Amino acid sequence: MDLRLVCKRLNEYANLSIACDWDNVGLLVEPSEPLLVTKMFLTNDLTEPVLEEAIKKEVNLIVSYHPAIFRPLKKLTQSDWKERSIVKCIEKRIAIYSPHTSWDCIEGGINDWILSAFETKKIEPVEPISNLIHPSGFTKNVKINVSSDIQENLVKNVTLTDSIRFIGAKKLIQSNEADFFEMEFLTSPKGVVALMESIRSLNNSDLNAFSSLRITNMEKPLMKNSGLGRLGYLSKPLRLKEVVEKVKSHFQMKTIRLAIANGKSLEDEVKTIAVGAGSGSKLLNNTNADLIITGEFSHHEILHETHRGVSVIVTDHSNNERGYREFFRKRFTQLLKKNNENIEILLSEIDRDPLEYL
Repeated sequence: MDLRLVCKRLNEYANLSIACDWDNVGLLVEPSEPLLVTKMFLTNDLTEPVLEEAIKKEVNLIVSYHPAIFRPLKKLTQSDWKERSIVKCIEKRIAIYSPHTSWDCIEGGINDWILSAFETKKIEPVEPISNLIHPSGFTKNVKINVSSDIQENLVKNVTLTDSIRFIGAKKLIQSNEADFFEMEFLTSPKGVVALMESIRSLNNSDLNAFSSLRITNMEKPLMKNSGLGRLGYLSKPLRLKEVVEKVKSHFQMKTIRLAIANGKSLEDEVKTIAVGAGSGSKLLNNTNADLIITGEFSHHEILHETHRGVSVIVTDHSNNERGYREFFRKRFTQLLKKNNENIEILLSEIDRDPLEYL
């Protein structure tokens, strides 16, 4: 498959527009000539050992959940491991793509995968995000006061374009010369420009015609099941020790770190669980849950939560993310098959969290 087409399918799976503003997502390294992708390689982090593994497996697209380029690179030398990795990918004609927080936010993303270890009756985002577009398809609400003769011609002009929708006109005042109306439109950003041009031409370029102009952004409703973090309501309560065993099994970990809430024990029931892929720091503070599951939480955040009756499981940053790769491989393969497309998708066998339990 052509690299651009693969990137299009990746964006269909998780729209990059819903990634966090601070993130660096999408196609990060693109070879200079057209690239046909035959093997996609999935990893949580693109370390040098992982890159060597990818080269040996002759892949030409690496999907690294964490961005291989995050902070701006001022040079590409052999003195830094990240710079060396990027140089080697360019030399070997290997593209790099990162989805990062877009996978955190989407419905069916990493946070939903974490909660799939449990039977839930309801799941909602901890921090919901707005829809990418307004349901009407327009983003601006435009109001302007015009005389009756301008009103009729303006309606005729704007109804000829798909980027402007006329909502209605409300009579305002009557002068000796003409009636005045407040006209209301819905427009796209380009539609605003077209509307302004129509008003200008009908008023013979008189700038005073814009003195009553009001343009407001239309508030986009929240996405129902997308956003950062998840709050899961269990179908039936589980004892804390049962939850611990499910977490260890789901993340394929022999041991985890657990802070039990003050006055609670492993026998206490858990009804609600808040989860955050990677670091849940700040995001999961003060959530209305019995238990928090995340990769990173500071010492003082843990003390705060246990003192307010919330237990905390900390897995280390990438241990609650890595297992999603297999889930993604199955779902993305289905997406490709739906479009009569196919590429081989490999999982890194040596990618791991840098911290180990001895």
